[in-house]
Amino acid sequence: MKLYFMPTTRAVRPRWLLEELNISYKLIRVAMDMSRSKKYGHLHPHGKVPVLIDENVTIFESAAICAYLADKYIDHGFAPQLDAPARAYYYQWLFYASLTLEAPVEQYMFHVLPGLPNKVLPKQARQTVSPEEAKQWFAKVCEPLNEQLTTNDYLVEDYFSAADIVTGGVLLWALKLGMLKQESPVKSYLARLMERPALQKADEDVYAKVD
Repeated sequence: MKLYFMPTTRAVRPRWLLEELNISYKLIRVAMDMSRSKKYGHLHPHGKVPVLIDENVTIFESAAICAYLADKYIDHGFAPQLDAPARAYYYQWLFYASLTLEAPVEQYMFHVLPGLPNKVLPKQARQTVSPEEAKQWFAKVCEPLNEQLTTNDYLVEDYFSAADIVTGGVLLWALKLGMLKQESPVKSYLARLMERPALQKADEDVYAKVD
């Protein structure tokens, strides 16, 4: 099993799950020149990370990789069983993190880090939301998470799952960008996730607890 990886990107999320699973895998660090190559383009059509190769499976998109791994190793307990009612809520939070929660964080990131490659988001699309609007948007989409985490340590039936890994990966970006300064259930939740050795290993290149 191979994971194509760049630090501080969405590739941290599947690497985190691989570390939680404690299975053998090969980490391939992708440099910018490699990501632009025709050969890498056969792995990811946009030259991005992560990409996971598992025998005859080649898959990109961090949340999809996490869902795939959690199901492949379902006995490890990082996803509810297929016929469990909790499976519906697992899907809910997995998709909420990647589609709803991440959107304002990504918009804010382009204001903080304007030099990001154009392939990440076209420059003309980066000014549609102001930094203040992105922070307000982020606070709004955090409200359901704050409600869920007021009485629960984790998102799905109060046990740690791949949904927490994808959500935690988005929130870690937000924290490092300065979007999570006020105390909240979401910030406390992220602090718990950041204590996990698997996350510290996955984000070892730049890992730091942020006040």
